[in-house]
Amino acid sequence: MKVVPENGTYVQFSLDLDKDDLSLSLFDGNRDEETMIHFVTVVGSRLDLLPHTLKHYRDMGITSLLVNVHLDGYKSTFYEHAAAICEPFGAKIVNVFAGRWLQEVNPFLYRQTQRQYLDDWFVLADVDEFQVYPRRLDDFLESMEKQGYDYVQGFVIDRIAKDGRFPPVRSDVPLWEQYPLAGLVTPRILNANCFKIVAAKGYVRLTSGQHRATNGIGCPIEQEYIPVHHFKWSNDVLARLRERVEVFKAYDEQVWPESQRFIDYYCEHQGRIDVQDPDLLLAETTIEYHNWPKVRGMALRKIQQMKRRGRL
Repeated sequence: MKVVPENGTYVQFSLDLDKDDLSLSLFDGNRDEETMIHFVTVVGSRLDLLPHTLKHYRDMGITSLLVNVHLDGYKSTFYEHAAAICEPFGAKIVNVFAGRWLQEVNPFLYRQTQRQYLDDWFVLADVDEFQVYPRRLDDFLESMEKQGYDYVQGFVIDRIAKDGRFPPVRSDVPLWEQYPLAGLVTPRILNANCFKIVAAKGYVRLTSGQHRATNGIGCPIEQEYIPVHHFKWSNDVLARLRERVEVFKAYDEQVWPESQRFIDYYCEHQGRIDVQDPDLLLAETTIEYHNWPKVRGMALRKIQQMKRRGRL
């Protein structure tokens, strides 16, 4: 029996299950041998973002779109809604987990998806994360392969509305236009980890949040570093973070203060982000973030500092 997060029930859509797993099979083995790049995500809320997410990565040329679904419980209708969104994009739901969302759930689901094709590349992104590559994705990853790299790193760039408030996600307008300001909300307000593994071979193991790889050879960030545009800051963000604090405290998850910092900030700033704050490095942009060279330099210095302190 494989290790499953303790707080829920896992349904794996794969081939190598034992009798103790509650499971079905969607990975039927009829794969296209030319398919070497897969997109994989986990969705347990934010269905408003899922069509935008699938379109973004399909437009990169990825045809293998793999979705993991997290349900709060067996009676949830979330699966049916997620499946209806996936269908027109040709995306496949490959794993389902029912239970509390805790820190170990996402890495478990990502790992279970990666292990299906250990030698392939996986672009890994939460449903609110939109990666932007410097050239065609297939050419980019082919270059990584030839140079012997197993994974690629990136950094979170937050996207917010022009007035600093939190409008709902619209389906009829590109997210880049709905949230035109890009900057550093997550590191400066939440004091949270913004380092990401954005793409990795199937055999690379990742920590929670895809913040770090525990094996393999990464492309140096001096060579390639990928901005990850983060569309978290919409109308229900306060409710989501309050729920996260409550659950994480109950299960002794030590990351709850990150969410609490934003809740406190929200209340202190009358329900908006101060778009005039120079520390946030906000800039109006579409896909190209003008302050990216500065942010990349800051990230490099931070990583060097962490290495000197033995934290990497």
